[in-house]
Amino acid sequence: MTRKSHWLAGLGIVVALMVAIAGQPVTSSIGFIAFPPTLAQFSPSPTPTDPPTSAPATLPPPPPVPTAPPASTAPPLPIEAYYQDTAGRFKVGILKGYKVSPLAGSVLVESPDGNLAYSVVAQSQPTGNPIGLVPGSNSDSLARVATTVFQRGEGFQPGLPAPEAGGGVVINWTGTLTIGGNSQPVGGVILVRPDPKTILLLLVTATQAGAGQVPGAVSALASGLQPL
Repeated sequence: MTRKSHWLAGLGIVVALMVAIAGQPVTSSIGFIAFPPTLAQFSPSPTPTDPPTSAPATLPPPPPVPTAPPASTAPPLPIEAYYQDTAGRFKVGILKGYKVSPLAGSVLVESPDGNLAYSVVAQSQPTGNPIGLVPGSNSDSLARVATTVFQRGEGFQPGLPAPEAGGGVVINWTGTLTIGGNSQPVGGVILVRPDPKTILLLLVTATQAGAGQVPGAVSALASGLQPL
């Protein structure tokens, strides 16, 4: 195997290693949404002797929640099929010409030239207190989930989370791939999508040669990533 072949094969290996450590459910250390008590809990029940009260002041309507942008605005790469998780937790698109390798609890999908790969990890939501179901209010919590799952990746450095139109967040990240003592930069995007039962994490990884394909890959995959 040539040095280039070792390098390209290594990209799939680093993605597989990053998702292999992601099999534990999200724990309470991630942080949850705390809902305030309602006013009804503190308002005494009216009695016949209570004096009449004046009409409550009219409050202005709450400001509208800004619409989040799509995960990527780049033209999507072509999708040729869909992969459905054998455990029945998610489905994700397969980019045209890409190779599919099922993993334990996940899947690895690689480009023909080995310069781009992606995988999906499904994490169980905390029982009775799911994360990220209030749009725009849980970006930090979802980012902590992604960091907890992938932090063991070599040189893994996440960027700031940004809300996306699918109800989750997108996070740019960088890292390093070392093969035979030679280190090369890798990077990509993590898309985190919550639903009441699971949190789906799409990890897209690219070499420098494949970095230009990341926006189109994310654009295509974001539209088809769904819980089952």
